[in-house]
Formats: sequence, structure tokens, C-alpha cells
Amino acid sequence: MVAMAAAALEQREAMVAAVRRRWGAAEDVVEITEVPKPALADDGVLVRVRAASINRADYYDVAPPGLVVRPMIGGFFRPKRHALGGDFAGVVEAVGKDLTGFAPGDAVFGSRTGALGEYVCARMVVHKPANVTFEEAAAVPVSALTALQAIRDRGGLQEGGSVLVNGASGAVGTFAVQIAKALGAGKVTAVCSTRNVEQAGALGADRVIDYTQEDFTRSGDRYDAIVDIAGSRPWSELRRVLEPNGTVVMVGAAGGGRLIGPLGKLARMWLASRRGSRRAVFFVAKFNKPDMETLRELVESGRVRPVVERVYPFAEIGEALHAMGEGHSRAKLVVRF
Repeated sequence: MVAMAAAALEQREAMVAAVRRRWGAAEDVVEITEVPKPALADDGVLVRVRAASINRADYYDVAPPGLVVRPMIGGFFRPKRHALGGDFAGVVEAVGKDLTGFAPGDAVFGSRTGALGEYVCARMVVHKPANVTFEEAAAVPVSALTALQAIRDRGGLQEGGSVLVNGASGAVGTFAVQIAKALGAGKVTAVCSTRNVEQAGALGADRVIDYTQEDFTRSGDRYDAIVDIAGSRPWSELRRVLEPNGTVVMVGAAGGGRLIGPLGKLARMWLASRRGSRRAVFFVAKFNKPDMETLRELVESGRVRPVVERVYPFAEIGEALHAMGEGHSRAKLVVRF
């Protein structure tokens, strides 16, 4: 009887997922409800989700940082897209006829809108390394991809180069420290709060600066690249610790007004850097299969390990999004199904 009930559950056309139909505080507007189960695409895989991680973008999907941002993510007055989530890890249930390299039962991880649900149909997936859990694998895609592309592509890191990570805790920061070392940085400096100093050192930082005790912009050191996740310092301060032709890669920005959120600060930083050889760049990570495979290899080899701060049950998705919005996470927040 139990087996028959389980089979019936798997064959149903509906599934349970987290959605939001209006803007507001996550704990108030996020609902767990039944929605249609996604159809299998010819070039995709249908995945039974085991875990999904929370990114800053997921929080902004619920409570956009500024009124101008709302239309960019689908709807000024109300969101047009209700599905939530991006990063996931799970088990392949079915494979589209045009896709090769995967089979039902394979453990995979990847990213797709709507990952905060029982099932997701995705095209951008790779096999999960056996040395990490589903929760750890779900922590990888957006955050690690952002760190990889920020350091390698936008920061232009060369073998032996120096990198400073401003905001070395949290989702992107924990990956940035490790990926910089894995890519051959000669010196990685991590900037974080007192409670995260030990963690940053354990992740491989050559030097850790507690920003409550020391101002890294007045240390006298210079860096080829600064990955600015905290977004807490103006260009005038960051440029003085950049090597000539060095780059600040803006991943985040603190604060911002009710109208445009942090976009104003990012724009001011970019404009201020237009003069001289030092520069500031802002980007949004782009998913591609080669970079996802690179991340899989880094995790499988042990050179990069996902750091999970807390795992929430799916029923507490609203609390997980609220915690992300508070901005004090030391590492990745993950939801388990």
C-alpha cells in the first residue's frame, strides 16, 4: 500500500512549490502551495529536487531593493512570475530525447528558475561530485560562478597575482577566497568581521583583516584585483590600494534608496573609475556549461568546498529568505526537501 501511494505521488501532475504573488517581507508573502509539475523539455532533464540554496537574488525576487528594480524582475505593482529559487541539487527522474550524458537516477546540480519546488526541468546541470552532499552541491551554482567569473574574467587574475576579497564571508565571499587560491593567486587577503576571521583563514586566505580593527585601505598594501562583495567603501578609498591597471570587481553594494536601491552606488563607482588606468566593473554572472564543469572539478578535487551555515526545512522557506535579507549570513543558506 505504501509503495502504491508513493508511485501515485510521483505520477501526479501537480507538485508543491514556494511562490509569491505580491511584493513584501518574505515571511508574509511567500506561500507553499500546489503548482503544475514542469514538463520535460527535449533538451533538458526533469530533476527531483533534494536541496536548494538561497541567494541574494532570491531575496530580491520577494522584496526588490528599490522601486525601479521591480519592472526588471517582472512587474511594478505585482510580480508577473510567481516561481522562486534558482540553485538546486537532486536526482534525475527523466531525460529529454535530445540530451545525452545523463540518465534517470543520476545525482546532479545546477540552476533554474523555480528551484524552490519538488521538481524542476533544467538544461544547465552537471553531475554532483560524490564527495559532497546534496545540500553542499546546491550551494555551488550562482555564488561559486559569480566568484569564478569575478576573479578570472573580470578581475583578470594572473598566476601569482594578488587578490583582496572585501566581504570574505557569506555566499560569494567563501567561494571567492577558495577560488582565488585554486586559480593560482600568489596572495589572497580576506576582509571580514571578527566572528568570521577564523573561517576565512581556514578557507585558505593568506592574510585576514578584521575590518572592525583595521582599515585595509590604509594598510599600504596594493592588489591586482579587489572583489568587492561588501560594497562598503567608495572608489576614492579602493583605488589607493589598487596596483596600476588593477580592477575592482563590484559584486554587491550596501544600502541604497527606496527608488533605485544599490544601483545608484554602483553607477557612481563605475563613473568615478572612468579616469585613469585603474577601473571598476560590475557584472552579473552568466551560466555556461564549461564554467559549471570547472566548478564541479574544483569541488570534486577538494580545492573548493561549499560552506553551508544552516539548512532549513522546506516549510521554513520564508524564514530562510528573511535571514538572507538581514545580510549577516556567514556562508550559504540551504533549504532541504
